[in-house]
Amino acid sequence: VSDASGCSMIALLHTGAAKFPQNLLPRARQAVCSLLPAGVLKGYGSIVSRKLASHGFGASMAAMSSFPPQRYHYFLVLDFEATCDKPQIHPQEIIEFPILKLNGRTMEIESTFHMYVQPVVHPQLTPFCTELTGIIQGMVDGQPSLQQVLERVDEWMAKEGLLDPSVKSIFVTCGDWDLKVMLPGQCQYLGLPVADYFKQWINLKK
Repeated sequence: VSDASGCSMIALLHTGAAKFPQNLLPRARQAVCSLLPAGVLKGYGSIVSRKLASHGFGASMAAMSSFPPQRYHYFLVLDFEATCDKPQIHPQEIIEFPILKLNGRTMEIESTFHMYVQPVVHPQLTPFCTELTGIIQGMVDGQPSLQQVLERVDEWMAKEGLLDPSVKSIFVTCGDWDLKVMLPGQCQYLGLPVADYFKQWINLKK
């Protein structure tokens, strides 16, 4: 998805997410758009409803009114970028770690986490990786290690109240690769623990 229309405008309505890195907005839009017909989100206000209708979601709006209350208070939309090449390099390393905290009732993005990550096994990004991800060498040079980023994720989760047992949240990914393959694989390689909140997620493709 390469255009700047549609759901990115809807999801960012009345939020501070306009400052979110522009290269991530298409991915946020894709995730939110995928959630809509699947019925994961429910209960947003009339202003957002009108915005949805104006962007061609009128048919979906009526159907969504019958969806039951959601199990989760927050959906944490996540989409890693990692080192890559042709043929594939091993191990792959996460180089971008973005999370959108999406309110399951209002459909508003309430908070964001975003950090670039310094790769250590293959510190030099390949031309293929830059072309595929849009991430250049200067974006990752001097950035925190994965261990440091994971520590900051935990701090952000705590600050946002997401570690409160009474608050139900779940990660949302487009496929199983991010949390089934990439994160646990790199953590195993580096000898790092994987937090329990990364061990369950909603795969939009399913």
